[in-house]
Amino acid sequence: MYLPHKQSDTITDCAAQLAEAGAELMASLTPCGAPVNVNTSHDLLADGDDQTVWLVTDGEAYYRVGGKQVLRLSAGDLIGLPTLDCEQGAYGTTGPLTLEPYRLADITGRHPSRFVRYLICANAFHRAALAQEIRAEFQPSAGFMHFQAGETIIQQGAEADRVYTLLEGEAHALCDGVKVGEIQADEIFGALAVFTRQKRMASVVAVSDCTVLAVRKEEFADLVELQPQICLSLVEELAAKINQLNGQLLASQARG
Repeated sequence: MYLPHKQSDTITDCAAQLAEAGAELMASLTPCGAPVNVNTSHDLLADGDDQTVWLVTDGEAYYRVGGKQVLRLSAGDLIGLPTLDCEQGAYGTTGPLTLEPYRLADITGRHPSRFVRYLICANAFHRAALAQEIRAEFQPSAGFMHFQAGETIIQQGAEADRVYTLLEGEAHALCDGVKVGEIQADEIFGALAVFTRQKRMASVVAVSDCTVLAVRKEEFADLVELQPQICLSLVEELAAKINQLNGQLLASQARG
């Protein structure tokens, strides 16, 4: 996925992360039908339904908003997945284009965490693209952040205004200076305080150089509303972490 004109380094970075997230998301899935070949169309989704997602396997498509072409899509890109709070447009092609159909339920159900990462990356890309291509005052609210080893990503006691995805690196969660958890690449963190509307209960510190994608809590709430199973997946992950921490605490008390 790329812009039809010159794009910034931020957008190029977004595109690379989005391509990687898309490849991981689709790696173990099977198409739900035969490939479709299209020569020319100004609305690829006109005859489709909201439960089918299309993978571009050959050729190029475009995305128009308000009659203006703002995106180009090529092999590996997905058409038909929901995005967060972005202006609605239409996908088209001047052909030839080959698409493979997939069930949305298969994509969202097989790897919920991968799906969350893809949607967040797609949201960041679309917002940055719209900011550059359509109206200058439209500011992207999801973006990439880089931290060196030892730097604080989240400060204990701070307001919980964003949810984070660790794209690269490793980080530790610290409560009052004591390590209470580890965060690995592709893991979502910072969501609990957003859900409970409390201040941050722990700090998160980069152990190695980290790349993080942040999204505002309002947009994350919209994402959960679009795909409620995301919330269930996160709750299950949080429950597993709490059980792990309880086990560590009991073991520590036994040794004491």
